[in-house]
Amino acid sequence: MKWISSAIVLILWQNTFAANGLINGTDAEVINKKSYQLELEARSWSSSTRVDADGEEVEFDEDEGFSKLEADLLFRYGFSEQLELRGGALFRQVKSTDLEATKSGAESVRIGAKYAFKPLGNWQYAVDLQYSATLYENTDYTTVSEIPEGEMILGDAGNSYHVMGILSYKSRTGNSLNGSFAYVGAPNSLSSELFYDVNAKLAWKSFALFAGLEGVKSLKNDPYTDEPENKPPQGLGESYLYNSVNRSYTKPYVGAYKSFGRVRVGIRGAQVISGISTDKGTEVALNLAWNSRGETRADRKLSKFKEYDLEASVIKVSPRGKFLKIDKGISQDVEKGQLFDIYKTDYFGGNDLVAQGRVYELGADWAIIKLAKKFKKMTIKSGFTARGLSN
Repeated sequence: MKWISSAIVLILWQNTFAANGLINGTDAEVINKKSYQLELEARSWSSSTRVDADGEEVEFDEDEGFSKLEADLLFRYGFSEQLELRGGALFRQVKSTDLEATKSGAESVRIGAKYAFKPLGNWQYAVDLQYSATLYENTDYTTVSEIPEGEMILGDAGNSYHVMGILSYKSRTGNSLNGSFAYVGAPNSLSSELFYDVNAKLAWKSFALFAGLEGVKSLKNDPYTDEPENKPPQGLGESYLYNSVNRSYTKPYVGAYKSFGRVRVGIRGAQVISGISTDKGTEVALNLAWNSRGETRADRKLSKFKEYDLEASVIKVSPRGKFLKIDKGISQDVEKGQLFDIYKTDYFGGNDLVAQGRVYELGADWAIIKLAKKFKKMTIKSGFTARGLSN
């Protein structure tokens, strides 16, 4: 059967329109096959106090403080229906108030992949692998007094990786619960860690709210576990964020996303409220993302029902948009009354079903289509694609 009823087409289109992955995608989902997604996130961190390796808080003096700014660039590619590949780079600036010192530069690069298993009902599962490498090395000193005045490190130098499992539950309305749990091989000769992130998301058509809890638990295999005071010092400024001993932390967060077509903007606020060998503090992040759409599940469903016999281009549109002229006619076997679907296509894989109509009038190398249904509020223009089904 080479065509389906326009009612089923409309249902498929509505599902595609509602399934805005930029807003209601779960942590266990991957982006669409053959799609690209670029993300840029700017983060600002400010330490409020420090916690040493024994869990005791160390307050800042009046003239002390630590802050950092980060720019995180991420590129994601939908390699297949279930596999997503990514690469990214992190840029960082750290600032010590008491030392009146700053340092900035490229902090690290990373590659990763996520594989999403076939959903089981509303439950979704995925595994995620990532490898990161810093673009600098840190110097260990014998005593604090040996550290050159004003020296600051960007972070924990070295290679790291994680192996993560992700579980998500997604309701029919797009709301979701997500849990991520990972083993982390940390850099800088730090203890390996267990990472977790549990969150909930309320999603609407183009807006979402989310809240969650992120944290790290040390596996306590740091070589200086029993003698943290003997760990070689580095240029940390006033912060305990780096060169830690069996660090752990708990960080709740809240945020929101808003989409504008294929562009999404977001904001997130987080606060480290407890930990060991780390800083407590506040983080604010702004996120910008763009997605090329690619091949959606609705597209694949639609292709199972439809086999188009020919493809033409829209060359003219009537003033009211009720009639379209295409560049195929009798000589290309177009028939009067033949059903055509009208698509907006682009070079980035876009394939949006806009309208449907039937051939109203015919010429040797042209045809006039009278529109019967509109599936999207979009002005049809010359250059749109018309795909015909046999009668």
